[in-house]
Amino acid sequence: MKKMLFLAALILSGPALFAQRITIADLGSYKKMIPLDSLVFTVQYDVSILEDPEHPDNVTKETMMLRVGKDVSEYYSYTSFMADSVLRADIQSGASQQTINEHLQQYGFGVISHRIYKNYPKGQLTLLDRIAMDNYVVEEPMLKIGWTIHPDTATICGYSCQKATTHLYGRDYEAWFTADIARSDGPWKLHGLPGLILKAEDTQKHYCFIASGIEQSRNVSLIEMPETSRRKISRKELNKLHERFNADPQGYIKVNAPNVTVTVKDGMGNEIRKMSNPYNPIELN
Repeated sequence: MKKMLFLAALILSGPALFAQRITIADLGSYKKMIPLDSLVFTVQYDVSILEDPEHPDNVTKETMMLRVGKDVSEYYSYTSFMADSVLRADIQSGASQQTINEHLQQYGFGVISHRIYKNYPKGQLTLLDRIAMDNYVVEEPMLKIGWTIHPDTATICGYSCQKATTHLYGRDYEAWFTADIARSDGPWKLHGLPGLILKAEDTQKHYCFIASGIEQSRNVSLIEMPETSRRKISRKELNKLHERFNADPQGYIKVNAPNVTVTVKDGMGNEIRKMSNPYNPIELN
């Protein structure tokens, strides 16, 4: 099936400073989904990311979902979730290429490209990601996070929460969890507390996750994983690829996807022949 190219541009600041989002949709991944678990409840998180510490006023926002099942949880972008739902229906119904193109333009994809499955397979964390036209999977044991629980309390989303702190992948984190929801889970890779994490941020305030809503599943719904070919790599290898891609997205695509032509324009419609994105990864080591 022909690969589709979707471009989105976000103006950051200044006359010539732009962050470009380049996503090449893998339409083949919508053909078959692998059921992993039954959905129990969903937590919506408002995520703030400071992608360029030299421009602290330019904060990237993303809405993420933690879909929690009986044993497995799934964490990924709400924007991507909506796009996936529409495109999956298009593929299954045999929609025209024009309709698919229109939906790609209409829905787009999230800023956060990865999808995280906790406790799948049992005791493991599986992360799916896509850079240019390549799909990757990182499989690693669920990390035992060393938390320190503090007496401080706060109310988040109507739930009484307690403070906890930890150090993870080069950043220090402050988290707030509620024992009222006895699920040891949270946004991103955070887990391991005696209750659901409703808020977390690193001490530099580069990454912040705060729950904005919790919804019980009222209908039969599944946590699923798209069945598609993926290259298995390590966490650090994937982070290096993201670093290379952000340093020169067009050059990266030219080398790794030579059959794809990319044209990037700024907010005024002027073509940008070479660009780079600020890169402030959540994992520093």
